[in-house]
Amino acid sequence: MILLGAWYLLRPPANHNALAIGQAASIDRLNILLKPPLELDFKTRAEVLQLREQAVNRYPELLVDDYRPYEPIFGRIVDGLPWWGIKGQFYYGRGERSIEGPSEESRFILNPYMLVAAEFYTYWDRARYPESEVGKAGFQFYCDPFNLLWQPRQSYGEVSYRADCVARIGGGFFDLIAYNARDLNLTYLYVSYPDSQGIAHSNPPDRAYANPQFIHQGGSCGYEGGCNNMSPYTPEIDGIRIESLPAKVNVWLWKSDPGDPQLAADMTFVLYFR
Repeated sequence: MILLGAWYLLRPPANHNALAIGQAASIDRLNILLKPPLELDFKTRAEVLQLREQAVNRYPELLVDDYRPYEPIFGRIVDGLPWWGIKGQFYYGRGERSIEGPSEESRFILNPYMLVAAEFYTYWDRARYPESEVGKAGFQFYCDPFNLLWQPRQSYGEVSYRADCVARIGGGFFDLIAYNARDLNLTYLYVSYPDSQGIAHSNPPDRAYANPQFIHQGGSCGYEGGCNNMSPYTPEIDGIRIESLPAKVNVWLWKSDPGDPQLAADMTFVLYFR
């Protein structure tokens, strides 16, 4: 499936979607409501995409035209499969209990205007934290974002995470989940480390990266028959290290390859940990 994903990246079908940013924008500022994760287990692809379309269309002022889920990202969702769950991913790990809790991928599917998100390396040790504790209502398995702001005329957006949560349970490293940007026709991204704060990468790329992320049937969950999950491994935007807090990640996004990453981005999206 990753080979197929590479083919889509080299010869992808046209992406119809277009954001109303810059000169196409009609508003200056918009605070976007972040949706909590939802159970997706055993739904059909059509049902999942209906939820996606509803989430995108909740803010029609951010779109130039109608929205169509981008097939290279969502077209390989398999009907009737489970998904990694929040409790499964952050507590039980792979196996039959990996699907427990609301589906972790719904954090991104239901929040399409969170163009880039942080996925922290967080895992609760079962030897130290018994099921009775993590089963309590309100137990915080991961650091969720608390604010999503767009400034469409400035082609700018930002999402915020609480620094105290990152310090307590973040894990010190995170990956970037950016298929929302790809779905909304901003395929290329570049993390500008000089314009960021408190973060580092062992091998920071020197050019914009063509994001290949997509959802398909995979075996990482260890559940019989597999789960719908995101692929592939993306070392250019994985393994970012937090060196100090507060921190921020300055991400530049383009519709097409800019060649020189110092050229003006089509949109800037910033992740704050504060």
